[in-house]
Formats: sequence, C-alpha cells, structure tokens
Amino acid sequence: MTDNKLTIAEAAQHFDVSERTIRRWVESGKLVAERTNGQRFVLLDTRTEACPNDQTVDKSVSIPLESENKNLRDQLQRADSEIESLRDQLSRKDEQIDHLTQVVAMSQKNIATLSEQNQLLLEDQQRRPWWKRIFR
Repeated sequence: MTDNKLTIAEAAQHFDVSERTIRRWVESGKLVAERTNGQRFVLLDTRTEACPNDQTVDKSVSIPLESENKNLRDQLQRADSEIESLRDQLSRKDEQIDHLTQVVAMSQKNIATLSEQNQLLLEDQQRRPWWKRIFR
C-alpha cells in the first residue's frame, strides 16, 4: 500500500466516519477509489486530506458555495417577508369575514322582524269585516 491509498476501513478511521459513509462518498464522487486485486482503495490527495464534508477542503469549491449560500439566504429572507405579507393579508381577510358575518346576522334579524310585522298586518286585515277594510 502506498501513502495515498487507504482501504475502506482505514479511510473510515482516517475521516472518523463509518465504512458505509466512505462507500457513499465514493459513490457520490466526494472521494475517488480504485479496485486493485478485488480490493477497493480510497485515493487521497492534498484536497481530500480533510473530511469531504468540510467546506474548506477545496478553496476553489468553497467560494462558489459561499456565493450560493448568500443567494440562498437572500431567497430565504425574501420568502420570509412574503410569508409575513401573506399573514397580514390573511389577518385582514379574517377581519372582513368577521364584519360580514355580523352584517349577515343583523340582516337576518331584520328580515325576521319584518316578516313578523308583515304577518301581523296580514292577520289584522283578515280579522276585520269586509266593510271596515274598504271604508277604514
């Protein structure tokens, strides 16, 4: 074994992770591996001396990540402000619904009162004799 080749188990110890994690990193391309005589070796170079999850491993990768993180933070802030705006709109709509509910309740009460008065007038006219209804 050369200095820049580690077995899966050695790489797991080197990075202080499980062997399964090393295999996932190899599959995802975070680490490079080769098969020699049926055994898989993880190839280390100066960029992978640190853990592949560490953003400081490769400086050429960390700058775009910082820019992407800034963009994501900006998007998150815009989404938060949009959510707050939607909450305000929802609150105003709730107030409008409450007001309209009160208006409908008052209208129903007025309709009931008018219906009752109309019924009383009809009953009153039906009880009077025909000549009182004509000559009042």
